[in-house]
Formats: sequence, C-alpha cells, structure tokens
Amino acid sequence: MTAFQAGVPSAKLDLSSLSEHILTYVALLAVSLWIFPQAVSAQGIPAQEKPQLAFEIKRQIIKEVSESQFARDLPGTKAYILKSYLVSKDSPLADYVETLLMQPNWKTIVAVSHAESNMCKRHLGNNCWGIGGAQNHRYYKSFADGIVDANELIQKYQDSGLNTPKKMMLRWVGWNNQSWIVANNQILSQLNSLGI
Repeated sequence: MTAFQAGVPSAKLDLSSLSEHILTYVALLAVSLWIFPQAVSAQGIPAQEKPQLAFEIKRQIIKEVSESQFARDLPGTKAYILKSYLVSKDSPLADYVETLLMQPNWKTIVAVSHAESNMCKRHLGNNCWGIGGAQNHRYYKSFADGIVDANELIQKYQDSGLNTPKKMMLRWVGWNNQSWIVANNQILSQLNSLGI
C-alpha cells in the first residue's frame, strides 16, 4: 500500500499542490494591487507626490467635466441636441435627456409621449404614455421611473414583432387610431432628421 492510498499524500503531490497554491496567491495579489492600488497605502509619500494610474486620471477628468457641465449642456453632444429639441417642444422631458438616452427605445418613448400626452404636457402621475389605460393607469414617482417602464413595455412589444407605430397601435391604443400612428411617425422622423 502506498502512502497516498493510506490517506497520506506523497511529498511530490504536496510540493506541486503547494506551488500551485503559491502561484495562484501571488497572481491574485498582483492583480488585486493593480486593480485596487488604493488598498496599498504608499506610506511616507505625500498625496501630491503619489503617482496616478491612467484610469485614475481618466476618472478625475470625467468627474471634473461632470461637475462643471452636464453632457446635455455641451454643444454638439447627443444629449445637447435632444435637450434642445425637447425644449423647443416645451416638453418636461427636457430635464430627463440622460435617462432617455440610456434607454434602447428612447426615440419610441419620445414619440409615444407625443401621441399620448403632447410630450408630457398633459399627464397623470408622471405617466406620459398612457401605460395601463383607464382601468389600470400606472402612476410613477418621477418621469424617470415612467421612462424606464415605458422602455420595458416598448421592448416587450418589439420582441413580439410590434416594432412600428402601425403595428403597435391596436395593442397600445386598443382601437384603430390613425392619428396616433401619424403623431408617432412625425416625431420619429424629426428625431431621425436631427442625426441622433
């Protein structure tokens, strides 16, 4: 009976296993130090003399830009163009361009808001999209919550093949409303012409 069979690992097995564990530990430690340099304090070095890693510098630049000016206020950005458009329509959604642009279906969200509530100028409970209909009308704490929910609903429609205003109309509105299709298509066309 060998030592291994008796329940005692051989010396050779212990050394290879131990060396694998040590290498794994060293690799994890190196990666941790690289990813989380702040975890290792550079004691004795004043803060202004500590070297900065590239991603720390980039993070600082982003922080400074976001603190000094919102993206929606930087001319030429997608957020700026969309905000300008929504302001020209006197839409309360102008204050939510960042939330809108985070949604994959943001153009449809804006278009439906126009067809349902004149771009949120007339709404009930921050619901500019008529979500829930008259019987189960949904109320939201903010337009941002409504935007996210509208995106999820629109995505469900698109996933089931209802990917144009004409295809969505009967299910969204509940009856044949050609002006709803026209209103949606008008806004989608305008948004596309902005190049965003």
